Amino acid sequence: MSIPQNYLNYMSGLDVYQELKDSILTLKLKPGQVISENEIAGLYNVSRTPIKSAFLRLKCEKYIEIVPQKGSYVTLLDMKYIKDIIYMRTVLELDMLKTIIDENLVGQVVEKLEDNLEQQMHLINSENVNPNSFYEVDSAFHRCFFEEAGRENMWEVIQDCQVYYSRFRMLDTMVTARYKELHAEHKRIVAALKNKDKQELKACVFDHLHGNIRVLSEKIEGEYRGYFVQHD
Repeated sequence: MSIPQNYLNYMSGLDVYQELKDSILTLKLKPGQVISENEIAGLYNVSRTPIKSAFLRLKCEKYIEIVPQKGSYVTLLDMKYIKDIIYMRTVLELDMLKTIIDENLVGQVVEKLEDNLEQQMHLINSENVNPNSFYEVDSAFHRCFFEEAGRENMWEVIQDCQVYYSRFRMLDTMVTARYKELHAEHKRIVAALKNKDKQELKACVFDHLHGNIRVLSEKIEGEYRGYFVQHD
């Protein structure tokens, strides 16, 4: 893990917190990875006081676990929790799409979603797709449902609950690089919305939100097993 040299003299406790959080969300700091207060203090050229503050905040938000006398490490991904988030996302997103149809908002929403699809394709056609950039555009696609249905605050609440799921989605994006497949799934959702086909939307959203479990199932039990909590 490294940061630009010109950052070193300007880091506050909040800066360190945000840098570490971003590194965890983008898997630069991997699930289960040990992190040391002394090492981070040296890396960011700050005292241990802001580091302790950043670590405590990250612990409260479940990004890291602090074990007395043993040290600190990035929290493992919890598959049970992830599946619950996927279930919640499926129910809520379908409700947002139903609201869009029932309130005759389809035209304006489809226009925004199609603009988003163009952004996705622009990234896909670039020489090297940046996983984080694609993740952000992908998230904006789904956020649009909530914003247009007048439930943008609900989207923010969901983000606060996604400490495990966001990293799981990033793992999918980085490992599988299935950008064209995700774009096709998004395109299918837009087509169903345009046709106001609620049954097709149900199938599209379910398949899309459960897709990362499907494609990563073998790797979750194999090479990435160490990233996940092992339930008895």
